[in-house]
Amino acid sequence: MDVWKKRPHVSEVSGDRLYEPVSTAYFHHILPKSKYPEAQMDEENIILMTLNEHANVEGDIYRYEEVNKRRESLKIKYNI
Repeated sequence: MDVWKKRPHVSEVSGDRLYEPVSTAYFHHILPKSKYPEAQMDEENIILMTLNEHANVEGDIYRYEEVNKRRESLKIKYNI
């Protein structure tokens, strides 16, 4: 919820508005929690997106340029 409180309530991929009530599906972990538990609570590892965008990125992790850009930054940060 800290991310929700700090960031505008819009998709960081498309700019589309995100509506309340807040859904966990609005929050996507760029580096998967299961594979990178050390990054699970890192706010830089979380990107806000619409429900459809989240479903799309779960099917194709390389679909969105913004996610790809942040993933590369996180790989450097975590020396992956």
